[in-house]
Amino acid sequence: MPLQNMAFGLVGEVPGMNMPLAVTKVNEALGDIYDRQYWSFQFQESGWLTPGLQFPVQGSTSVGQSAGTITTTAYSDQVVGDATAAAAWLDYFNAGTLPLLTSYQIRVPYYSLYNIIAYDGVDTFTLDRPWMEPDGADQAYMVYQAYFPAPVQDFKRFFTIRDTKDNAPINYSKLGQRDLAVIDAQRVQFNLPGYCVPFEVDKRGAGTDNASPTLGYMLYELWPHPLSVWPYTISYLRRGPALTAPTDAVPFPLNDELVMWRAKEVSYQWKEAQKGDGLARGSGADWRFLAEAANREYERKRKIVSDMDRDLCEAYFNRYVQEGNYGSQPWAGFGGLLNVGRM
Repeated sequence: MPLQNMAFGLVGEVPGMNMPLAVTKVNEALGDIYDRQYWSFQFQESGWLTPGLQFPVQGSTSVGQSAGTITTTAYSDQVVGDATAAAAWLDYFNAGTLPLLTSYQIRVPYYSLYNIIAYDGVDTFTLDRPWMEPDGADQAYMVYQAYFPAPVQDFKRFFTIRDTKDNAPINYSKLGQRDLAVIDAQRVQFNLPGYCVPFEVDKRGAGTDNASPTLGYMLYELWPHPLSVWPYTISYLRRGPALTAPTDAVPFPLNDELVMWRAKEVSYQWKEAQKGDGLARGSGADWRFLAEAANREYERKRKIVSDMDRDLCEAYFNRYVQEGNYGSQPWAGFGGLLNVGRM
């Protein structure tokens, strides 16, 4: 059943309910169901691809130098490239290469990183804050990505982060920003990252026409900073999507009947809260009684759906240990010989 049908159902059943409020109550009910337990659809997989140092100087012995130079002015959020830098930026922009330039950070070695939030299409980057480093013309610079957004806005936690090229795990729980301030305050360590460190909620360009496409997502810093192109696979838990479009449906294994019983419960509670001094308690429908009845039916339905989904959730966490060598087939693949079991 799509969102619009569930909302119409509430409007028809609960006096005083309108469509916008009904949509709110459906999503309130759905969010509560998301938060009650793990559901199999909440386990997701995604990835990051570190793009490495951008506009590298060809043949340069400097590991961290982008082509050309930049001019910066203290207390200004504008960075201007020389002819060489501007040409490299424009080529990247015109090629439609991903990630976008506004996904990158820029720095003068080895000062703070600044987020690029806009490019004028010629020779100027706009930064997320005023330049507060030594300024001047003809400065060497680096453009690369150090901060990576969570895969989804309703992200809850990581399960694993894996370097899928070098066969190595990435630790996402050991270090925080205070640790990095001690270990590598200048961020001068560049290598294949071994740690994923919470940074901040993405607010790049908030309130402007240059708002980040991942505005509101959690950002994570990969450390040591990556200057190479490298793939990482992420297993994570998300909360679950809100229903916004009229045709949106609840994710499997949830069903509209389960959501509707919870939505009725919260709607009946809302009606009970509308009783005021001008309306005698107990007159009309007993909304408390109806809310309690809806809760009992909701819990009954939730148990049925939860039991159905349990195996999928447990398979994600439980470890299977095979006892004995009983998994092989009776016929060997080489020479057509019979496998008579363990010797």
